[in-house]
Amino acid sequence: MELRMKYHPLRIFIYLILVGGSSAFLFLSISYLLTSLGTDFNHFKLPLIFHANTVLIIASSYTMTQTRKAITRDDWKGYTNGLLVTAGIGLGFTFFQLKGWEELIAQGIFMNNNIAGAYLYIISGLHLLHLVLGIVFLIVFAIKALMIKNDPVQSLIFESDPFSKMKVSLLCTYWYFVDGLWVYLYLFFLLNIHLLAKGVQ
Repeated sequence: MELRMKYHPLRIFIYLILVGGSSAFLFLSISYLLTSLGTDFNHFKLPLIFHANTVLIIASSYTMTQTRKAITRDDWKGYTNGLLVTAGIGLGFTFFQLKGWEELIAQGIFMNNNIAGAYLYIISGLHLLHLVLGIVFLIVFAIKALMIKNDPVQSLIFESDPFSKMKVSLLCTYWYFVDGLWVYLYLFFLLNIHLLAKGVQ
């Protein structure tokens, strides 16, 4: 059974999505460097709200870890609350991301007048799509948890079903991926905008 879960089609599918997503962001990062490094396009400020979003995303990793521990203990209240809190943090991140784009617009950075800015919009927007997808799954899992926790039969079925536990594990893996991806993107743009751009001043 353990071997079947390890190589389950759903697990392989999720891993392929993560590899594909990583490759896409790596390609975009390289393209950004090739087109904007050493130019004047990097001379703008990274939105301040992006710093706050990095703190939020790290906090969401903690709440997701607590969620994972709760379902391992069959703690339905902790599991449900963890899902909802993590989804709430994700919604806060989404709101602040929109505010971050407003900061860029206020600086006069648009898709059509700054290559580095265009990449920042595209890459952060693509990441936001991944995050929103994760939020949808968190809400779906939370609704299902609310329906199950008050039904002893359904609770027992869930607790004894390795496939159900595997889906929770994959959700956690996906969320960690989205979190780690943002930290990478944050550091990547911070380095290029605030440090490397000084070389052409």
